[in-house]
Amino acid sequence: MLYFITIPWAFMIGGTAMSLFFQPGPGKLGSLILMAVGLGPLFLQVRRNQVRKDRSDAAHAAMLACVGVVPGAGFDHSEGDSAVAINRQAKTLGLRIGEKWKAYPFADVRAWETNKERAGQVVASNLTGTMAAMGPNLRAIQDAAAATGFFVTVRDIENPKWRIAMSDSNTQARWMEILRQSINED
Repeated sequence: MLYFITIPWAFMIGGTAMSLFFQPGPGKLGSLILMAVGLGPLFLQVRRNQVRKDRSDAAHAAMLACVGVVPGAGFDHSEGDSAVAINRQAKTLGLRIGEKWKAYPFADVRAWETNKERAGQVVASNLTGTMAAMGPNLRAIQDAAAATGFFVTVRDIENPKWRIAMSDSNTQARWMEILRQSINED
């Protein structure tokens, strides 16, 4: 979400500074300061996202090790900041959101379902209306993304419902079948 702010900021301030920097004459120090002000937040955002990704990858590896699943063996899925893994022999399901993860025995899995939502759009006929519609349209996209995924309900007081990001309908259907075969038929 912050990219919607930092990228235009970097282009406006950093671009102005770069154009001043390459102009002949004095004022090079001021343009360097403008570049730092313009590009600094973008670099900080990129660094913050890299740290978050590294922590998420470490949590994912720890969850897979706990559940006993080999990465990429076909019974784990990771998308966005969430993941699911299943060990059919140990009858264990692992769920992860961000750095938080937990392994559940099949007996604690109550239900699972998929949902796929598309965002509606506010349409405008002029520039002012288009600018006014940007906020509601972005919000609708975020809400649809939050309601789309693979949802697992478990016997857990602290985390009774987990949302695993799955935007592809075929992947959702595959995981529905994996859980059906693993939990219901075994």
